[in-house]
Amino acid sequence: MKSKNKIAIVGTALALMLAGCGGFVYTTVGGKVSGLTGGGTLTLHDDGNYRVSLSADGPFSFRVASNASYNISVLSQPSKVNCTVVNGSGHMNSEAPLDNIVVTCLPNVPVGGAVAGLATGTTVGLSDNGSFQSTLDANGAFVLPTYIVNGGAYAVTVSRQPAGQYCSVTNGTGTADINNLAASNNVVVNCIAAVPVAGTVTGLKTGSSVVLSNNGSDTLTVSAAGNFTFANSMLDGAAYAVTVTTQPSGQTCSVTNGSGTASLTNPAGASNIAVNCV
Repeated sequence: MKSKNKIAIVGTALALMLAGCGGFVYTTVGGKVSGLTGGGTLTLHDDGNYRVSLSADGPFSFRVASNASYNISVLSQPSKVNCTVVNGSGHMNSEAPLDNIVVTCLPNVPVGGAVAGLATGTTVGLSDNGSFQSTLDANGAFVLPTYIVNGGAYAVTVSRQPAGQYCSVTNGTGTADINNLAASNNVVVNCIAAVPVAGTVTGLKTGSSVVLSNNGSDTLTVSAAGNFTFANSMLDGAAYAVTVTTQPSGQTCSVTNGSGTASLTNPAGASNIAVNCV
């Protein structure tokens, strides 16, 4: 017991000496988080130097020098709530811990809807606000994994079409409203039969690649001689035009049967494109 008392006395004396000569000791700054339960993981940081990850409501703290400044902010938000920090910055003026930081998390808004017409064994990729979100492999209801901050905009688009189909989005854009969840969960993805654009590459040397494009936007890199198919199929009656965007090194490739009109009654017409490299 005497040994422990001596250690405590020495520690206190050292702290007083450091404070008296302009030194410092370490203490803590923190507070409480509310509204996080069930919302995922929140990561806070102090000017990027120290991090604290939280997955439930309750207290948190950072170790900080007794004479240092601090700036606690959100480094990464949870997926289902949005958290804000109050009293997050300041300067320590004593060795006493501070616990007046308030982190409040409010629910984000889910975005979802339903898929119809997707053929068995195929998948459709969806994005929201230009960021890939999910690959769906069946018809029915869906909810995108990333929720939207209340009042924020959402814009659901098809980022990858299923093979042999074309999917369109209805009710895909709007403003997230926590008081009107039905609006952001009314996205309709409808898939119908479409015509694949495909063909064969011949003469391409081993180790080389040729870049093709359809209608100047849908690009495809072919790295070996043989069959190819563009990722996006064409609606019935739509025009297609396949060209070489980038030639392989030391070769020139030309396209035959590269343009036409997609037809569900004659789908083979858009699948006989020939790319010959010499």
